[in-house]
Amino acid sequence: MLYSKLLITLFLSVNLYAQHLAVIVSKNSSINTIEKKELSRIFLAKTRNFSNGKRAVAIESSNKEYQIFFYNRVSNKNKKQLKKYWAKMIFTGRGQPPKKFDSIESIMDFIKSNNNAISYIPFEYLSNDIKVIMEIK
Repeated sequence: MLYSKLLITLFLSVNLYAQHLAVIVSKNSSINTIEKKELSRIFLAKTRNFSNGKRAVAIESSNKEYQIFFYNRVSNKNKKQLKKYWAKMIFTGRGQPPKKFDSIESIMDFIKSNNNAISYIPFEYLSNDIKVIMEIK
């Protein structure tokens, strides 16, 4: 009984973290805000640039829970739709999914050192050396 309660608590706490993501860029980036449509276009490889013309380098966590939550909220795509979308994009040569990182720390390091990078992370990982340009709830 205790084991099942622990698993439920663990699942719910992990699930809550994915319910509030921060879209981040380097503190030195010229990007201060972003519209949901532009964000979707960048992460779905429909554009390679921010609205100001600067190159956009989208990266993301390899954590599927974060990805599913992000794409559902930003692009209105569920897991199955996203898989189908990327299969078509890759097959036709029109785009590749964002580069995946295994840890939030590696995402933050990349963001800090690249003014063109953009990503999303759970709010509890935020630090003062990155800039939040959108909240996703």
